[in-house]
Amino acid sequence: MLLAMMLVAGLCFSQVAAAEPVAEAPVTAPILTTATRDAALQAIKARLTRAYIDPERVPAILARLNSSKARYRTDDPARFASLITADMQTVANDTHLYLRFEPEWYRAATAPPDQAAIAASNAFEAQHARDFNQGLVETRLLPGNIRYLKIVGFFWNEAETARAYDDAMRFLKGGRAIIIDLRSNQGGDTNALDYLRSHFFAPDTLMTTLITPGSPDVQVRSQLNLPSGRLTGIPLYVLINHRSRSAAEAFAYTIGQFKLGELVGERTEGAAHFSDDTAVPPFFRLSVPLGYTQDPIGKRDWEGTGVSPTVDVPAPEALDTAYDLALARLLPVTPAGIEKDFLVWARDRLAAQRTGYAPTPTELSAFAGQYGAAKIELRGSALWLIRPDREPRQLNPLGAGGLFEAEDDDTFRVKIGNDGLYLLRPGSPLTLDYPR
Repeated sequence: MLLAMMLVAGLCFSQVAAAEPVAEAPVTAPILTTATRDAALQAIKARLTRAYIDPERVPAILARLNSSKARYRTDDPARFASLITADMQTVANDTHLYLRFEPEWYRAATAPPDQAAIAASNAFEAQHARDFNQGLVETRLLPGNIRYLKIVGFFWNEAETARAYDDAMRFLKGGRAIIIDLRSNQGGDTNALDYLRSHFFAPDTLMTTLITPGSPDVQVRSQLNLPSGRLTGIPLYVLINHRSRSAAEAFAYTIGQFKLGELVGERTEGAAHFSDDTAVPPFFRLSVPLGYTQDPIGKRDWEGTGVSPTVDVPAPEALDTAYDLALARLLPVTPAGIEKDFLVWARDRLAAQRTGYAPTPTELSAFAGQYGAAKIELRGSALWLIRPDREPRQLNPLGAGGLFEAEDDDTFRVKIGNDGLYLLRPGSPLTLDYPR
């Protein structure tokens, strides 16, 4: 898990509930006694009984905890927390339901309010978000003007995060297709999630509803005003895998339910509930789900089942697959001309790369030699093109058949044939430039 996700877990509806009324225990030594262990277990059961989102499952969870009490006889708080979590999740199938051994968090959660400490913590989290560019860690312009964005987590520092998203959305808006990579994104703050998905809807569209039993429902609607404008009408591909969870799943689920794009990769984790955090003495953090999301189309969420991809491929292949799908979609609707030439160029490059072919040293050596005024030279394990009055250019293989691409320019290729060298640019005819 990324360090960033240590700061933004779940759907980030988290709030610190008051500690359960159990006996106080020393928090300095990370050792459980029989008394503190039993008290912690009682506090956990009390919190579940009062607050868990699915009351019908609570008796089964409590029964599992009671029947496993002998297994919990350990003085190791981390092991205790792990055993409790495993039992609760086995019954509930809810990954937002867990107990963690976090003495530092517990002390902070139960200490009297300290404005200086709160300010320092907020400053730390704000800087941490900046270090990850608010979670937007990579933008890339793929050949054919396909725009790629990698999001590792959803941070929210008000206007500062919004500006980062505005810049990223402006970049994506200039593309002919968009790929958003949420593989292994563990979630985060729903303010960032809602800001992102608003770009794919008309203003004031109902995107989802947050339901907390006993409280009024909360409708989540798309933003009325977005500085970078909307991204509607641009082919969209969202990459997901089994480690995409919570807010990352929420984005993918919304895109899928409204049929706004393709979901490419693997089924996600299935963590849809939102929760709060409770301090449980002597040094535990208990997360108990309080509510769930409901989409306006299927009237359900993805808890326990995950979000299914529309294009099911292994996660490492998701980017190439989405790229290939985007090119295949754009080519038939693009008129003849330089724009289509670049799409064909990109398609052929991707097809060659996906073969995984790598020439052997013997094959590379066979390409070396004089070709009229030009020369192909083998330097170490790479071929170089040497021409009069030109800088030497390293060549990288593109599949079998003697096709190579310049290391420093993906719009320049060399076809090495038995009869000589063919220098290629997008849309250029196949002409013999340097006879052998």
